[in-house]
Amino acid sequence: MRCRPTSILITALALLNAACEPRTDGLGTTSEVEHRQKQAQMLATEVIDIITYIKDSRTGICFAYLWKTEWVGGTYRGGPALACIPCESVPPELLTIASEVP
Repeated sequence: MRCRPTSILITALALLNAACEPRTDGLGTTSEVEHRQKQAQMLATEVIDIITYIKDSRTGICFAYLWKTEWVGGTYRGGPALACIPCESVPPELLTIASEVP
């Protein structure tokens, strides 16, 4: 079987085009980096939308709380996260003050 000069040229141009895409510090192609940045931005926006700020009225300690799960490979992954944060860093309209249980 003989290769036609046209098919060799097309193959060479395709390989050359694939090899010439600019890379950014070994992190992948520019489009791959942009894709990861877009995914990270979407995740950050999602987390900010579901995070809850809580102040324990007994101790005065504030927490950032979220519960995030996602369906991956036929099972749910993720769960709760809780972090102690400075109360003054939370705008009052975003802070839920837990009432004491009698």
